[in-house]
Amino acid sequence: MGSISTSYIINKLNMNQIACVESEFIVPGVIYTEGKLRHPFRLYSNKEGNICVLVCEAPIMVEGMYSVLDTFVKWALNNKVNEVMVLDGIAVEGLPDSKRVPIILSSDGRKADAANLILDDNNNSDVTNKEEGEKKDDNSHSIYPSTAFIGGIAGGILSSCLSNGIASKALLISAARRIPDPEGAAIIIESLSKITNNESLKIDTQQLREQGASLKMRMEKIIQSVAEQQQGQGQSPARIREEVMYG
Repeated sequence: MGSISTSYIINKLNMNQIACVESEFIVPGVIYTEGKLRHPFRLYSNKEGNICVLVCEAPIMVEGMYSVLDTFVKWALNNKVNEVMVLDGIAVEGLPDSKRVPIILSSDGRKADAANLILDDNNNSDVTNKEEGEKKDDNSHSIYPSTAFIGGIAGGILSSCLSNGIASKALLISAARRIPDPEGAAIIIESLSKITNNESLKIDTQQLREQGASLKMRMEKIIQSVAEQQQGQGQSPARIREEVMYG
């Protein structure tokens, strides 16, 4: 989901690759996409140079994680980066809830602030803190645990920002495992537009929404097809749907 979000932002802002990260700890490989070969760990920038996007599409060996993160932090400090934002998904089994909302974790670089939820009622979104969100009847805040561990490159970047006094935010949303999630990417980007003062990041997500709707239709057709094949075996439609969603 994170790679879909960043790729969409890169395309919409006509960003260009300005650097890549080389390390013996990055699993060797190359990305082939749209007829081009790309380094798996790339840095992009817009024309003005005030927005950069870091894309990592290859696994990083655990023993080299700190080395790679140190390289990122040195670059961020040398270039006086004001804030780092992480866009990522929280893997869930099956399809995510249709009323899912992203959670925002933030820090001013000195301490971790309270978590926030992006709440959406009747297509009217707003940034509301978790305590206010608890007053809502839909209990949408309950899909996220009060305590959790964020690992991998996303968690490592956030930890490095805390250690080096760099302001940071993480926009996270529940997403299905191993299934492309353009709808989730759209929600993340729409949420980003509501918390940023940079007009360039207020990006239209209609294309992602359309892709998400198309994917949902295909998933429903798959579920229906499996149901038609298995109903004769005495399984209920609800049970069949559950098996398709959860594997």
